[in-house]
Amino acid sequence: MRSPRRLLVALVVLASVASACSFETKDFDALFGEDFSVDQLETAQSSRVVDRNDNVITDLRGEQNRTDIEFDQIPEVVYNAVVAIEDERFWDHAGVDIKAILRAARSNVSAGGISEGGSTITQQYVGNVFLERADQTASRKIEEIFMALRFEQNFSKEFILGRYLNWVYFGNGAYGIEAAAREYFGPPDCARQRTLDDSDDRECLKVSELTIPQAALIAGLIQAPSRFNPYDNYEAARDRRDLVLLRMLVNDYITEDEYDRAVLEPIELVENVPLLEEQYPAAYFVDDVKQWFLDNPVFGETREDRAKLLFEGGLTIHTTIDLDLQAKAEATVERILPDIAADGRKNPDAALVTIGTTPEDDGQILAMVGGRDFFGDGDFAKLNLASGTGRQAGSSMKPIALAAALQRGTPVTSVWPAPTRIEIDEPNICGPVWRVKGGVGGDVTLVRATRSSLNVVYAQLMVSLTPPVYVDMAERLGIGEGRLAPVCAAVLGTENVNMVEMATVFSTFARSGVRVDPVMVTEVVNPDGTLLYEYSSQPVPVLNSSVANQLVWVLEGVIRAGTGTRAQLEGGRPAAGKTGTAQNNGDAAFVGFTRQRTTAVWVGFPEEVKPMSDYFNGRRVEGGTFPALIWKGVMDQAHDGFPNESFPTPPPSSTTTTLPVAPESITVPDLVGRTLDDSVLTELEEGFFTLNPAERITEEYPDGQIIFQVPPAGTLVPGNTLITVEVAVAPLTTPVPDLIGLTEAVARQTLTGDGFLYEITVEESPSSGPGGPEPGVVWAQDPPGGTERDGVETVRLKVNPIPEDPPE
Repeated sequence: MRSPRRLLVALVVLASVASACSFETKDFDALFGEDFSVDQLETAQSSRVVDRNDNVITDLRGEQNRTDIEFDQIPEVVYNAVVAIEDERFWDHAGVDIKAILRAARSNVSAGGISEGGSTITQQYVGNVFLERADQTASRKIEEIFMALRFEQNFSKEFILGRYLNWVYFGNGAYGIEAAAREYFGPPDCARQRTLDDSDDRECLKVSELTIPQAALIAGLIQAPSRFNPYDNYEAARDRRDLVLLRMLVNDYITEDEYDRAVLEPIELVENVPLLEEQYPAAYFVDDVKQWFLDNPVFGETREDRAKLLFEGGLTIHTTIDLDLQAKAEATVERILPDIAADGRKNPDAALVTIGTTPEDDGQILAMVGGRDFFGDGDFAKLNLASGTGRQAGSSMKPIALAAALQRGTPVTSVWPAPTRIEIDEPNICGPVWRVKGGVGGDVTLVRATRSSLNVVYAQLMVSLTPPVYVDMAERLGIGEGRLAPVCAAVLGTENVNMVEMATVFSTFARSGVRVDPVMVTEVVNPDGTLLYEYSSQPVPVLNSSVANQLVWVLEGVIRAGTGTRAQLEGGRPAAGKTGTAQNNGDAAFVGFTRQRTTAVWVGFPEEVKPMSDYFNGRRVEGGTFPALIWKGVMDQAHDGFPNESFPTPPPSSTTTTLPVAPESITVPDLVGRTLDDSVLTELEEGFFTLNPAERITEEYPDGQIIFQVPPAGTLVPGNTLITVEVAVAPLTTPVPDLIGLTEAVARQTLTGDGFLYEITVEESPSSGPGGPEPGVVWAQDPPGGTERDGVETVRLKVNPIPEDPPE
C-alpha cells in the first residue's frame, strides 16, 4: 500500500495538471463516449398512489424509498444547506476542489491512512454511480477525479446538483431529498400549497415546505446517516444541524438573525414507523390497486416485471378514491356499528363500496371499507370484505331476477300466490324438492313481492326464468363470470358475491340499464410525466331503458314504504334500493342508489357465518337494520353539493302501476293474535300500509298467528308506513336430507330450504378417480341423510375439490 505522504504528493501533482491531462480508461470512454445518455443515470425510485384530488395516499417502495424531482422544484435554502456542508466551493470549481484535496491529504497523514477523501459533490456522485464503491484505493480516487472533471464539462452545475440530491442517501431508507423530507417531517400539505398557487396540476412536494433548520438537519445527514440519525442520536443530530447552520451563515446563505432563530429550534420529527408497520388511509382499496397492477399484463410480461415497475419505477398512480368521503364512510360504520357493543360483545363487521354514476365519475370507486382495521393484528384483518370472495347478499339478489323477468315481458303487476311456505318439485330445474318460506298467505303482485321481499314469489319467478337465464342476467349486470352456480336458490342470495359486484349491478339500474364496469385507477404516469396507462370507459347496454326505469320505480318503493325505510335520505332525496338477509341472519346487506351515487353495504362476521339473532337492539340483524342505516349515513354525506334529482318516470303501460296518494297520517291496526291471511292483506292495502313479515319458529302459538308487530297498534303514522310482523311458524319436522352426490350449490340450496345450517370442507375423497365421486360434489356428510331432525342444527359436508386446470 502506498504511504499517506506518497498519496499526498500524487494527488497534489495530479490536481495541478488535471486540466492539461487527457487521462482516460476503457471504462471511462464507455461511460462518456458518443453513446452516453442521461437515461443511463436513472435509479430506482418509489411509486406514489394519490387520490382523485391528487392527495398522496402512500408511497410504494422496494428496498429504496426514492422520489425524483426536478432541480427547479428544490428550494434554494435546501440546496444551499447541502452545498454549505458538503462542498462549499461547488459553484466555483470545475469538478475537483484542490483546497479540499489538500485538507483531506493532511488529515490522512495525521491519521496514518485514508480517513478523509475531500470529494466534491460531483466526485461523490460519479464515483458512487459509475465506480465500485467498496474500492478505496488511490487509483480509484484518481479515476473518480477525472470522471468528475469530464462530467462537469458535459453537464451544468444545476443538473449535477439536482442528480446528486435525488441520489444521495439520507438514512432511514430515504434516498433523495424529497424522500428524506417526507421520512423525517411527514407528508406534504397539498391543500396549503394549492392556496399559494392556483395551479392544481403541479406536483405536491414536502421539500418545498422545509424550514431553514429542517433543511440543515437533512443536509447534515449525508456524511453519516446512522451516526446523525435524529431518532436514535438526538444530540449528535442537533450538533450536526447547528454546524450546517453555521456553514450556511459563513457562506452568506442565511442572515445572523435567521441563524440565531434556527439554532434555538428543537428538532420535531414525525413518528418513526418501520416500513412494514407504516399505515395509510384507504388501505383495503390501495391493496386492491396493487393487485390490479400486478395482475395487469399492460405493465409487464411477468408478475416479477410488474412488481419491479410498481415498487421501483417512480410511477404516479392516480386513483378514484375520495379520501374525504372514505374517512366519512369509516366514521359512519364506527358510529352505527362500533367494534364493541354497549353490552360488551364484539359487534359484526361491515364492508361497503360507493361508486359514482355522474358523467365526471361514472363507474369510479369513491369509497371502500373492507373491514375494521387493515393494519390490525387479527387473523382476518387484511381480508377485504368488500371486494374479495364475498358472502351471501340475501334478497338484494332478487332485482336481478326482476330485471330478467321484465326484459322477457313479465308485467310488474302480474299476480303470484304467496303462501307462507311452498314446496317446489321441479327436479329438472331446481333439483331435489326445494322448500321455501317467506310469504304472506295471499296473492300479491311482483311490486308488492319485491317491496316486502317475499321469498316464495321469487322462488316461483326463478322457476319460470330457469337458473341459466338468471345467471346470464347477473353476469351481464356486473356479477363476475362463473361466480354464481346455476341453482334456483341463487335468487334468494345463497351464492357468495362481493360489494363491488353488487354496487356495479345496482349502478346499472341507476343508469337506465347501461353497465359501466368499476374502475380504481384513471391514470398511471411515468416519472417524466408521460402516460403509461389511461382508463377509457366502455359502457355496455344491458336493459331496455323502459324496463330499467320500471325496475327503479319498484325499488324506490322499497325505501319509501318497504323493507328499507331506514335508508330514507335527508331532504327527501329520491333513492332506490333493496334489503338482503341471508339464512339465519348470518349475513345482511343493503344496496341502493340515487342518480349520482351507488353504495353497497354488507354486515356480518368475517371469520364465520354467525347468526346475528339479537345484535340490533336485541333483535335480529336484517338488511333493513344496520346495513340500511350505514347506507343512509354514507349516502347523505356522499351527496354534498348535489341537487335532488328524480329518476326517469316509467312510461304508462300495463306493466306499471300508479299508487293513489297516501294520507298524511293513519292509525296502525291491531294485528297481534290474528292470522296472516287475505283479510289482513286487504285491510293493510286499503290503509296504505306495507307488510314486512318475519317468521318465528315456535310451538307456543298456532301456525300462522301474528305474535308481534312494529309499530304497535294505535300508533299514528304517515301513510305507506312499513309494518313489521312476526308470524308463528311450526318447527320443521323433515329429517336430514341425503346430500351425497349433489353439487355443493344444490346441497346448500337443499339445506337452506330445510332450515339447516351447514359447514362445508373442500377435501379430496379417498376414492377420487375413475368410479369415484365427481369434482365439486358432496362425498361425505354428518349426520347422514335420514337422521331425525331433533337436536340437529348444523350439517357438515365434505366436497371433492374442482381442479384449477381441468383436463381438456
